[in-house]
Amino acid sequence: MASIPTQSFTDRTGQEFVIRTPEVEDTAAMLAYVTSVAAETEFFVIEPDELPDQDEERKWIQERLDHPGKILLLAIASGTIIGSLGFENGRFRRIAHRGSFGIGVRKQWRGRGIGTALLRTFLDWAEANPVIEKVCLEVFATNERAIRLYKKLGFAEQGFGSKEVKRGPGEYVDVVWMYRFV
Repeated sequence: MASIPTQSFTDRTGQEFVIRTPEVEDTAAMLAYVTSVAAETEFFVIEPDELPDQDEERKWIQERLDHPGKILLLAIASGTIIGSLGFENGRFRRIAHRGSFGIGVRKQWRGRGIGTALLRTFLDWAEANPVIEKVCLEVFATNERAIRLYKKLGFAEQGFGSKEVKRGPGEYVDVVWMYRFV
């Protein structure tokens, strides 16, 4: 079972928040959070009309709770999800040592240390996990703030994908692939 004990933090403005693994009962709140983040950022791959329904989301959360190489972390302030990080390692033995994560923070909470706290908490979990050796991500090349954060936390660029994300007819975004050994 992939989980962490609940941890308390204070953001740059003095607001308290916690980071914890979810419970299946968080399904509706998680869907509301993802819907909000998908609508307020240009750096999300999923569009609002592609979001899962409650049953799919519940199964996705449960899978992260049941599998030792997957984890979902929630940042919560005043009972509201303000950020999340989801990680999944490789499915087969030869690639189980590595995996990728995605992270998001609600717009009004960005720049306050929520993403840094989520990433550090995740990296502590990954370092303690006997299977995980390499953590990977892909980030929009235009997301300079995120790239700075990843580099600050020891991630290195591994490659570059041209026109990896299609925003609309003739409109593409490049991605940067990054990694860090734990």
